Amino acid sequence: MPRSVEYSPDHLTLTIKIREGVKWQDGSELTADDVAFTINAYANSTWAYLYSYFTSVKYAEAVDRYTVKVYFKKPDAGFIYTALAGANIIPKKIWEPLYASKGDTLAKYSPKIPDEMLGSGPFKLVEYVPGQYIRMVANKDYWLGRPCVDELLIVFITDAQAALLAVQRGDVDAYIGWVTPEAVPQLLSTPNVSIHVFVSDTFYHWGLNNLVYPLNISEFRRALAFAIDRQAIVNQVLMGYGVVGSPGVVPPVGPNAQWYDPNVQNAYYYDPKKAAEILDKLGFKDVDGDGFRELPNGSKFQIEIYAPSYDIVRVRAAQMIADWLAKIPGGGIKAIPRAADWTAVWPMIREAKVDSWLLGSGPDAYISWLYFRFHSRPQGAGNWVRFSDPVVDNLTEQLTATFDPEQVKKLAWQIQEIIAEKVPIITLYYRKLIEPYRTDKFENWFRDPVDDLWNRIMYLRVQLKTGGVPAVTQTVRETATQVFTQTLPVSTQQVQSVVLTETVVSATTLPAPGATETLIYVAVIVVVIVILVAAFLLLRRR
Repeated sequence: MPRSVEYSPDHLTLTIKIREGVKWQDGSELTADDVAFTINAYANSTWAYLYSYFTSVKYAEAVDRYTVKVYFKKPDAGFIYTALAGANIIPKKIWEPLYASKGDTLAKYSPKIPDEMLGSGPFKLVEYVPGQYIRMVANKDYWLGRPCVDELLIVFITDAQAALLAVQRGDVDAYIGWVTPEAVPQLLSTPNVSIHVFVSDTFYHWGLNNLVYPLNISEFRRALAFAIDRQAIVNQVLMGYGVVGSPGVVPPVGPNAQWYDPNVQNAYYYDPKKAAEILDKLGFKDVDGDGFRELPNGSKFQIEIYAPSYDIVRVRAAQMIADWLAKIPGGGIKAIPRAADWTAVWPMIREAKVDSWLLGSGPDAYISWLYFRFHSRPQGAGNWVRFSDPVVDNLTEQLTATFDPEQVKKLAWQIQEIIAEKVPIITLYYRKLIEPYRTDKFENWFRDPVDDLWNRIMYLRVQLKTGGVPAVTQTVRETATQVFTQTLPVSTQQVQSVVLTETVVSATTLPAPGATETLIYVAVIVVVIVILVAAFLLLRRR
């Protein structure tokens, strides 16, 4: 939406020129007042989603109807790539009164639908039935042009097999989430079904509570890293649909690939003998002959590894990690894998009350996210493992204030080298995610090699196939009894869905934008609710 952004020579002022004629979905114009209000709201709400990305902001002001100036406490090189790109502008006319009347209680406020769910995107929310579906209609005034599809129906199907069957039968047009590799042959043998495979830059990792003994010892964490076979997880659990994680965490794919340091790739690898040597040196030995090592003072200990019960990949990975730890030569480490309801576990992670966990964390488009994840200051608000290192603190602070590309890369590499050495987390893998979609009715699905089908370009491009399709009555009738839980920035949503929807889709010619009568069904398993809440400040960082 911005036409231009320009920093002052000292990088303490940012001038944003926004596009004229961008409209809210009620027809009113989106102006600089809305943008300035949104930036100030984020910067002054400690509970708000992305708050950490706005801590450098003094304040923002609307200079005129289409110009915003942002004033900074200190230079912030990542601001336009993280805070500005990630923030969803909210209408001042709706949210200013709410802030005035509710203050910080907005953190638990549920917006009225659809009146307070006013956006400026390609689709307008018109109906939300919790646990069942979200219905959205095309925004004819969208500034990039009206979508080719009239209506978007997002249905919640909580059982993965039921969702696959819905795609195969044609009850839904796309599955937004991911399926397990075992399902690929079944999908590819189904007429009119294709799959989109992309390498995600989300780093799936074994998070280690750096405050808990003995996980607070970096050499002990290194021993754990040498004890596990990450390639085996990729081969056996992901069936090759993955890439072994970098010890420096920064992914070799996606926007962050330009800062990836290949020199740290072999900082640790599967070598159980090496793990045993480190543990012996630290004094962790099996003194009573029970097959498991004790603490240097002779006390017994164990490590709990939590995995979200909704993700079978991480559940299996936790089991495999526990098995490898038990088989360390000279005495294993007793580890207890726990598949758990993430609604209960996530608060404990946030409060540092668990030993370790398997989590997927998505990096931002700009490398300054290393500050968010590993600087000691945001412990418990991004730095979930409570890692603290003065050198990393200094380097990440420099990183956030550096605008020279070569210097940014140099700093990023230095940080990765320390992360690989200190092992605050153990990066397990980056997944190759699989999403099925149908090809018989719609075309122009935008298949981003590093993103899912649920990307912004897809909204505008997908349309009925040339030549049209015969009239079809589509009925989605799926009853899901398995509880699906997903930790979201605003809260943890528990979705149990019974979907019952009918419509008739009919067309004989290629639809033109503004003249379509089409509806697209999307079945969602994992991240759908994010689109409901992402436009508001009532979100918390996971």
